[in-house]
Amino acid sequence: MQTSPARGPLVSVFIVSLTFWLACGSAGPAAGQSLPLRTIVNGLVVRLAGHAVIQNGMIMAPYQGLFEPLGIRATWDRGERVLSLTSPAGDQMQLRAEDPYATVNGERRPIPIPLVVVLDQVLVPIQWVAETLGDSTTYDAGTGTLVISPQITDISWRGTDAGLEVSIDGTGPLHAGSSILHGPERLVLNVAGAVPKVAEQIDVHEGPLAAIRASRSFSGTRLVLDLAAPIQYRITSQIPGRRIVVTLGAPAPPPAPPSTYQPSAQKISDILYQHMDGGGRVVVVANRPLQAAQRTLRSPERVVIDVEDAVFLPVKKFLDIDDGLVIQVRAAQFHSNPNIVRIVIELSRPSPFEVRQGPASGQLLVELGAAVAGGPGWPVASGPHGPVVVAVDAGHGGTDPGAIGPTGVREKDVVLAIAQTLKRLLARQHLDVVMIRDADVFVPLEDRAQIATRGGATLFVSIHAHASTDPNATGTQTFYANPMSQPLAASVVDEVARTSGLATRGASQASFQVLVDTTRIPSILVETAFITNWREESLLRNPSVQLAMAQGVLKGIQRYLSMPLAAAP
Repeated sequence: MQTSPARGPLVSVFIVSLTFWLACGSAGPAAGQSLPLRTIVNGLVVRLAGHAVIQNGMIMAPYQGLFEPLGIRATWDRGERVLSLTSPAGDQMQLRAEDPYATVNGERRPIPIPLVVVLDQVLVPIQWVAETLGDSTTYDAGTGTLVISPQITDISWRGTDAGLEVSIDGTGPLHAGSSILHGPERLVLNVAGAVPKVAEQIDVHEGPLAAIRASRSFSGTRLVLDLAAPIQYRITSQIPGRRIVVTLGAPAPPPAPPSTYQPSAQKISDILYQHMDGGGRVVVVANRPLQAAQRTLRSPERVVIDVEDAVFLPVKKFLDIDDGLVIQVRAAQFHSNPNIVRIVIELSRPSPFEVRQGPASGQLLVELGAAVAGGPGWPVASGPHGPVVVAVDAGHGGTDPGAIGPTGVREKDVVLAIAQTLKRLLARQHLDVVMIRDADVFVPLEDRAQIATRGGATLFVSIHAHASTDPNATGTQTFYANPMSQPLAASVVDEVARTSGLATRGASQASFQVLVDTTRIPSILVETAFITNWREESLLRNPSVQLAMAQGVLKGIQRYLSMPLAAAP
């Protein structure tokens, strides 16, 4: 991807202006203004290694010292005049002096203002760099303060032998202080320097944990874990520093009242899981027929089965499944006196389920997904591997415009329009859709696979517009990383070429980050047309052509889903 011819002179003018104002050390014109800047990075005040300059609302600042508190490794090659950055998540970025494009995980992306070297100072567009690598920035012009914060992007939990394990993931190093509050019982975590990018309230209702609440605080993020009883807990750090793990152990025992315990005649000896095409079955083994209460919980999706007046002889058991539908099955003695056994089935997406008696005495079956045969009100779209959930990823977005055409058409805008059209077409076919972005917002690369996974995606389709230094380059193309995705890539490129009338450039293997992160499911990247070709740029902004391209992707998906198992992964 190349800049338009007009950008080169503008960059040169900016560098000359920047050199003058840095040399003078005084306030400059609106086009480039030297400013005193207070910088707070991950809760720490960082002293800049030189002057900062604001240009068209974008802060250019020396890179030294700004990235370390975020866990980003920065290396400056003086000879090549290249700054290399590696985020804690493994994202790679290279910025070359005066180059209006950066290389991010092998892809060329336009930069609002390129890296410049002036008077031995290496200045970068700090907000763009930090946000592209997943962090958050805010600038208060009144106080001259720039705040760069890692984001808390995910909160999950699972049962372990040690207790309920709550994982808090971020884009950079997370540091948490903790305290216990009573009346009601709460565990409060103060994560200094980080900002939340998770739901304000997450209902859990497992073990001692009722819910988790997240909010901004003066110093960062405040997480409140609402507890059902006093607990013992332990906090550890993983991945190094990007994950905080809170293990909630057994409740602290209260003074024992006089015993009124009544033993239960119903004894559950085991839980098992049986894999099935497009679904699964949980088998509860007991000494007599069981009656169970059932309900569902959201965020994440769970089926909860409570068996009253029963004891679970193993006390607790956890089955890690990860078969595309079921993530984990947990069973434990949820309550004593009265005795209640709770079974939690954590799902990757909403699914039909049915609880019924098994063929053997004392068996209780929980049928899931296709095993229910799509009960009333649950249309199940099937492919080679059962129910289908398509993750539609509109490339770029927000501060990242993607490639820009000869007349200024931006890749982020046209691919969002195609993705939204595809979403509507898929919905009409009763196929579930997960939109990675459904508006002009920036979504970090590492978050895109996580959003698809949380949505239970079974297919991943990333929509892009191609770019080339050759203005005559033309055609549509698809890419895949894992060979199991090749049939999907081939089907889609053929259909898009047919519906759009463009030449096909075929399906090729490539290690784009979004494809590498989603190799557990068929994943492709669609380069719809060349936005750097003046004719194809015009086609890309035409709503009728956008519809034709979306129809081609849909037909390619349908063609793939109709393949026999031997042809599909």
